Amino acid sequence: MIQTHELLRYRNINSPKTILSILVKHTPMSKVSLHSTTDPHDITKILRDIHAENCFDTNETILIKPNYVTDDLPSTGITVDPAIVAGIVAYLQDHGFKNVIVGEGGMTNYDMPSVFEKVGLTDALRPYGITPVDLNSDEMVEVVINSATALKKVTVARTYLEVDAIISISKLKVHSLADVTLCMKNMMGGLNPKNIMHNRIHEKIVDLNRRFVPRLSIIDGIVGNLCHETVCSPVEFNVIAGGTDVVAVDSVGAYLLGYEPSNVEYLVRAKDAGLGECKLGNITVVGDDPVYCFSETVV
Repeated sequence: MIQTHELLRYRNINSPKTILSILVKHTPMSKVSLHSTTDPHDITKILRDIHAENCFDTNETILIKPNYVTDDLPSTGITVDPAIVAGIVAYLQDHGFKNVIVGEGGMTNYDMPSVFEKVGLTDALRPYGITPVDLNSDEMVEVVINSATALKKVTVARTYLEVDAIISISKLKVHSLADVTLCMKNMMGGLNPKNIMHNRIHEKIVDLNRRFVPRLSIIDGIVGNLCHETVCSPVEFNVIAGGTDVVAVDSVGAYLLGYEPSNVEYLVRAKDAGLGECKLGNITVVGDDPVYCFSETVV
């Protein structure tokens, strides 16, 4: 496993002030909470920072959509730690939200109930009276996406249409086609077939989020991946990030992975489409001092 101090070679950073000046400056329009931690239960800090309880009405039905593209354990850097999912459920229930669903549709060659069991999600949700839903087995409905440039229509799980809001939880990892796979791309889990996204993927990620944009976005970066979206190559980033602007959250995540957001096509297209902010200078980072999150990587 790559250790945090080795990440310096993935970022062109000369001093802690460089990070701080890039991530926090001017008059920011979007806010992202970023905490340095090895404890997935610290998701509560993120939710408090962004006042997650104010993002929904208590009578709304909320879908929590974590990334379980395979049945690999979270320690591989491929899938989300189920303690983060359970922490969000607990936070919502503690604030009076009773209509909470957890659902995912990973690669279709996997049996999702077995995936949920193997990664520990089923056990993590049991105390909260929730059984994870296999979106791949859901009834599929064709949806037209207005203003789309590439993904004019798509077949999605009916659950996507029946809920009032979606929380997207991604892993902090790179992607062979889209540069990074974070909260916006995570919305692919409700599609079937999924391979329709691979051609013109940057445009299609934006189009999908035009119709199904998450109300809340969380990145599990405690262990991430700098090799491939489904190949075990874990990296200890030791961070969790989150916010209500999915483009801003993905932009901070992209930066952590070594990408300038302005060089990631789907992030620029998403900003141009009015879905959120990708310029780091316009994003407030709250929580831990961003320098602290990189304390072992900068000199």
